[in-house]
Amino acid sequence: MQAILGTLLTTVLAVPTTGVVAAPTDLKDAEAVLAYIRAHPDDVALVTQGISHNADRLTPVASAIKITHLAAYADAVRNGKAQPGERVPVALWNAYHLPGTDGGAHEAALERLKPGASVTLDQVVSAMIEESDNAAADLLRDRLGPGALRKIAHTRVGTINGEMLRAFGGCTSPADVCLKNYVKAGKPVRLTLPGFARQATWAETVTRVEPGILRGVLAGLRKDKTASKHLEWPMRQPGADPRTLLIGTKGGALPGVISEAMYTVRPGEKPRETVLALRRLPEATWFSGMRSYAHQQFVVRMATDPAFFARVRAALT
Repeated sequence: MQAILGTLLTTVLAVPTTGVVAAPTDLKDAEAVLAYIRAHPDDVALVTQGISHNADRLTPVASAIKITHLAAYADAVRNGKAQPGERVPVALWNAYHLPGTDGGAHEAALERLKPGASVTLDQVVSAMIEESDNAAADLLRDRLGPGALRKIAHTRVGTINGEMLRAFGGCTSPADVCLKNYVKAGKPVRLTLPGFARQATWAETVTRVEPGILRGVLAGLRKDKTASKHLEWPMRQPGADPRTLLIGTKGGALPGVISEAMYTVRPGEKPRETVLALRRLPEATWFSGMRSYAHQQFVVRMATDPAFFARVRAALT
């Protein structure tokens, strides 16, 4: 399985945060994630079959919030309010993009799709999930209407790039208005990003949802053909074998936040849906997790190793 983490902000200072003690500092593997969870249970949400830790607390989940966009899209397709083949001008999609803020996701999506003057709405959705393109998510939100996402998430789901324009781009209007004006102007703006600590403080205020609700959304998407084909994109990568372990997933990161919403299906076993969110991670710890993708290893190991799962559950009870 390839690493599939989606990052919203990429310009952060590589200076360890002072005054914060974490155990362990390096999230190098699944065992390190478990150790971190033991040490910082208040900064962790974990919801899966048999574990419901901080399930009903509003928690920043970074790009994992995009499964609510995907669910709203699947509903719209099912109800005839959107068509997967609907054409979307690439110029419009580009207008939603904030250069330098998504780890190259937008450019990677364009490289994969190699579009002409337009793409399909379904291709935009694929970019939102596979590359974790924020422009795709915001365009889709506008296409479906914010009410469609609120219905899914049971809370307001904001515009990702609008929130960044408001926090770091000098816009003083509400985030939705900031993004609307940015798209209308059609002129790329490069944000002036502060250091890690201020970015992390901001990250606590956006992309928030109850992890228990997010897990319910994930369970529904597993059963939906329109949605599951997007979430299961890692199974199309070399070496993946859905007959051994089927994975559908959407991860995300913001400074101080790492998240994963993943379902796993093993032959002869019931499907498992898991939402993991780590928040208020110290800078050095966050960077190590970004490099190792240990949180993904952690979720897969919980699904495939009963003894490890039992240790995780014991750590949170």
